[in-house]
Amino acid sequence: MSIVLNKNFLDMNNLKSILILLISIIFFSCGEDDNIPEPKVVADFETEVLLGENQAIVTIKNLSQNATSYEWSFPDGTSDNTTEENPTVSYIKNGTYSITLVSSNGISTDTKTVEITIDNIPDNGHTPYRYLENDGIFMYYETDNEEVYRSLIPDEFEMPSRMVVFAFFNDFYKLDYGATPYKENALSILVKYQGEEFFHCVYMPVTDEHSMWAGILGLGLPKTIGEVNFTRDNPIYYGDAKNQLDGTMDMSINTENFTIDNDIKQEMINLQLLKSLQIRNGNIVVVGNTGGNSNSVIQTAEQVPNRITLKFGEATITTNTDAISFNHPLDLTPSRVIGGFYLKNTIPFGLTGNQF
Repeated sequence: MSIVLNKNFLDMNNLKSILILLISIIFFSCGEDDNIPEPKVVADFETEVLLGENQAIVTIKNLSQNATSYEWSFPDGTSDNTTEENPTVSYIKNGTYSITLVSSNGISTDTKTVEITIDNIPDNGHTPYRYLENDGIFMYYETDNEEVYRSLIPDEFEMPSRMVVFAFFNDFYKLDYGATPYKENALSILVKYQGEEFFHCVYMPVTDEHSMWAGILGLGLPKTIGEVNFTRDNPIYYGDAKNQLDGTMDMSINTENFTIDNDIKQEMINLQLLKSLQIRNGNIVVVGNTGGNSNSVIQTAEQVPNRITLKFGEATITTNTDAISFNHPLDLTPSRVIGGFYLKNTIPFGLTGNQF
């Protein structure tokens, strides 16, 4: 079989037509690719209501799809950032509130509004965190690191008569209201305010996010998430913690054959009678115990030994800040250990943060 080509098929006019057809196909094919629409933005989020000091704290998890920017609206709520991807907002009264999110990718936007109902803010002025049982180790010491000490004092406060640090590990293993048990590690320093001396907490890693937000927003405490462990190996009690900057603290109380000196005991009682001040939303607040006990923990333990177990012991503390390049509370190492003790408490209590 033979194929015979029509000579007209190969003339210049037909070649031009074929060329134009090919160019058109290529052009329109490229145009179709260029006009592929951007993925559609879908605004979505979920909320969780936590409880703080006399307020509800709402954490938000952003579930938006194909978005690059966010704008939040919290009528009647308080939030530090309305453009953050996963913000936090607080409310001081029970009620129904709306939360609106506008998600965008620069080309398209989508909006979602959710109503939340808050009905568990107590009206008694007390935190809904109610501690049923806890134990831990506590110590007081003096430091001679004046540079770091001064750098940790907020502008609202002044240097005290001496540089004293209060350090502790606390295991809140039994709480009411279905709250999650957690552990915390802390450092507080002595400061002066309006001529009086108080303790002011400057460092507090904790193991539970609920407790962290309740402490930050409710009491003005510098809580962060960290690794905190507490070991009971009677007569030695031991705590170790690591913060998010890889700074560490190790602390122990050895109660074996230990007798407390009466002068040291009285010195710790005097320190325990001092109030604690924090700064919450620009206001000075007194952090106190809902029990209203004006005695020190040491004095209370002597009065109700069936409810509070307190053992004095030899206190040691070591810290490591090699991974931290700036002044940090863990740099406040002891120049003189005042004293320490192990304590187990079974008297329920809460915490308040009343304006000074």
